[in-house]
Parts: sequence; C-alpha cells; structure tokens
Amino acid sequence: MERAAPALIAATGLALVVAVGAVDYATGEELSSSIFYVLPIGLAAWYGSRRMGVLVGVAGACTWYAADSAAGAVYSAAWIPFWNAGVRLLFFLLIVELLVRLHQALAMQKELAERDSLTGLANGRRFLSVLKAEVSRSHRYRRPLSLAYVDLDGFKAVNDSSGHAAGDDILETVGTILTASVRATDLPARLGGDEFAVLLPETDAVHAREAASKVRVVLETAMSEGHWPIGFSMGVYTSLGGIGDADNLIGLTDGLMYEAKKTGKGRTVFGVEGSSPERS
Repeated sequence: MERAAPALIAATGLALVVAVGAVDYATGEELSSSIFYVLPIGLAAWYGSRRMGVLVGVAGACTWYAADSAAGAVYSAAWIPFWNAGVRLLFFLLIVELLVRLHQALAMQKELAERDSLTGLANGRRFLSVLKAEVSRSHRYRRPLSLAYVDLDGFKAVNDSSGHAAGDDILETVGTILTASVRATDLPARLGGDEFAVLLPETDAVHAREAASKVRVVLETAMSEGHWPIGFSMGVYTSLGGIGDADNLIGLTDGLMYEAKKTGKGRTVFGVEGSSPERS
C-alpha cells in the first residue's frame, strides 16, 4: 500500500467502508460493527494523507448512520441519530489525527536514524543500503556507476590545535558543499570521522572525473576562505557494470583514496574497471 496511487488508496478505503456498512445493516441493531469502520479509515490515514483519512471518516460516519436508519433503529427523539452520527464522526477524526501524527513521527525517526547529525548527510548505514541497491542495478543492466571517497588531510591537527568547534565547522562546511555540488540523484554521505563518500549512479569515468574536479575546487576554495589548513585526498572508482558486490567496490575505492594519501595527499586517484589507476 505504501507504493499505491492515492486514488487507489482512497477507492479501497471507501469500498471497505461500504462493505462494513453492508455487514452492519445485515447484522441489525444487536451486533455492533463500529470497530470495523476504523480499519478502512486507518488505512486511508496511514497510507494516504490526513485529508484522505477525513474523507473516508466522513464516509464511515454517514454509512454508519444510513445502516442504522435502514435497519429500523428506533430512538426516543429525532435528533438522537444525528447526535450519534456526529459523535462517531468526531471519534473517526480523532483516530485519523492520531494515526497521521504517529506516521509522521515514525517517518521522522527513520529519517534521523539515516542521517549524520552534524552534517545532515546520509550516514554509513543509509549509504551502504543505497550503494548495494545501485551496485546490483549497475551489474544487472551493465550501467556505469562511480564511487568517490574523500578524506580530509590535516583535519586532526586543526581539531587538536583549534578545538572541536572548529573541527565541527569544517565538517559542516564539507557536508554543505557536497550536497550543493552534486546532482539530486547522487548520494553524499559522511562515513565517520573525517571521511566522506559520494555515490554517483549512471556516471561514467569522464563525468566522474568532472564531478570530482568540481567538488575539489569548491572544497579547497572554502578551506582557503576559512583559513583552514585542510587538504583533500580522493579516490574515485568507476564500475562499468562488471562489479556486482558493494564491498568489492568499496574496497577498490578506499584503496585509491589511500593511494592518494600515500603519494603526497591533496591528490585524486581515479580507477576504472579494467584499467590502471590514474593520478591527478
């Protein structure tokens, strides 16, 4: 139902309300079917929206009223069935509001669990989950996929000399730049400490090189403007669809990044499936 179209969710909720109303009418006054109206209303509110839940809730209250009237319920005053319908509607609307708020709270908790609290980037768990899916897709359809690892050179020294507040400022700046410098389809992430990664789906070696060069320029400019003596060692690996294991791609990219650090830092080493690494 999470992937169903809103129209289908609404239609399903309304159809279930009608079905419950038919059962309510068939069983007469002695058996209560009130709890069953909550099911389609809850479905609409949880998988649809507050507005959809209200719509189905109103339909439920009206159907309940119609079923009672058609079953021949007798009241001591003419206003009582309307009062009952109003009370039922308020009950349904309360259910809708509670479910919508619960759904929003759970979605927010899930989002927070997959985000780095300092930079706002995806954390390692989220990144690995998306990476596995993209690697599988790349391997299945033989589509290019690039992965970049970024390590901050000199970060520990700045953190030790200027304090953790300065270190946090640097990390936040890097996170902001990575978010702003890549496409909406790319996924930047903080893997921990001063290590970052960017997943570039549908990106061949040429475009991966362009993206890495752009990110490096913006990062180095920001460090210079902030008077932070920070450099960047980067490893960028492009799979052409032959790598079907995320851990393998991670290992190859990580190896390129450490090769960049060993060759003088502040450099980028590029790797392409089936070719020798290139340094820049």
